[in-house]
Amino acid sequence: MKRKYFLVVFFLILAMFLVGCSGVGPNPSITDETQISDLISKLCVAISAKDFDLAKSYCYPGSSAYLMIEQFETMVDPYSMNDVTIWAYPSIYSIVVTGNEATVVAEINIQIWIQGVEQIVDTQPGTTILIKSGGEWYFYY
Repeated sequence: MKRKYFLVVFFLILAMFLVGCSGVGPNPSITDETQISDLISKLCVAISAKDFDLAKSYCYPGSSAYLMIEQFETMVDPYSMNDVTIWAYPSIYSIVVTGNEATVVAEINIQIWIQGVEQIVDTQPGTTILIKSGGEWYFYY
């Protein structure tokens, strides 16, 4: 019964992320703030899934954010991916959009278990800069 409940919740969450995805670009009726909030959530999901290529795709190539994801991947790389569990989740405090740049004040809470033993519990508060390029938002710094 718990498995069925889990699957229902999982598919509801997945559906929320896919609403509005038509393959033709961003939905102009969705605000920049909503797009940015969704992007932050997607980044945390990608990190939690240890899909670092997907996480890097949310960052502007060569940016500080991109390099930070690469460093995080290098830190986890020596371990078998089956031995590492990552849980990352955001707390967003403010999003200010000015043209094609956004400033986000948020915390990313990260917990990492290696071979079932909690190794790292960290909260990274701070300000993040995102830029809009080609109609899409990307982490920059």
